[in-house]
Formats: sequence, C-alpha cells, structure tokens
Amino acid sequence: MFQSVRFSPAIVASFVITCLGCGGNAGPELSEVTGKVTLDGQPLAKVSLQFTPESSGGSPSYGVTDSEGTYELQFSMDRSGAMPGKHRVEILPVEPETDDGGKPVEGSLIVKIPPRYSQPGSLTADVQTGSNNIDFVLDSK
Repeated sequence: MFQSVRFSPAIVASFVITCLGCGGNAGPELSEVTGKVTLDGQPLAKVSLQFTPESSGGSPSYGVTDSEGTYELQFSMDRSGAMPGKHRVEILPVEPETDDGGKPVEGSLIVKIPPRYSQPGSLTADVQTGSNNIDFVLDSK
C-alpha cells in the first residue's frame, strides 16, 4: 500500500545547504528607525506605529512607544528596522490591558489620539539608508 521514496544523497545535501542559507538575516535591506511621539508637547506612551512602504512589494514595520514616547521599529521578530524609502505612517492607540473577563485592568493606560493620525497617508516618513531618528509632533487641535 505504501511506497517508500528514496532521495539521492546529492539531492539531500543540496536541500540541507539551501536551508542553512534561509535563516537569520535573510531578506530586504533594512535601516534602523527610532524616534519619539509627542501630543501637545507631552510624550505619548502606549501607541503603536506602522510604517508601510509606498513602493509596491514592500513589507511594513511596527513599533510601540514606551513611557517616554520613544519607539524602535521592528521588521520581524528577529530583525529591527524598516525598508529604506517613503512610507505611509499610522499611529494608533494600543488596546488597554484586560482581565480574563475582558474588562480593562484598573490603572491600565487608555490613550486617545486624534483620528486623523490613524488615517493612512496623513503622516509620512522618508527612511534613509543607515540610522534614522524620526519624531512625530502631534497636536490635538
């Protein structure tokens, strides 16, 4: 009923060599991107940023601000940065922490951001090759 499949040692060796080259830092060129987000002059904590390349075929990068409003973009779990080029930027509040029943945990931060900053294309950034510091100075008016 079952057939056994045999692979030649050359095919197995070729497959292993190919897979060894697939891990780690394979992928597009990335540039480091850090910065600070403020709203009305105050650091904006617990907001997420999404940088989406304007060029077709590009993959987005993401970051979340800390208590000082600073962020660092991540391209993937093991690679930081963003693809060089022009990006559409969205800034969105992070959902508040909830308990097992789905209710917000007391003391969890709820951030309100003017909706215009979460609209694709309302904010842009130009990521250069190398290290970038890109700040976003937002206002509630």
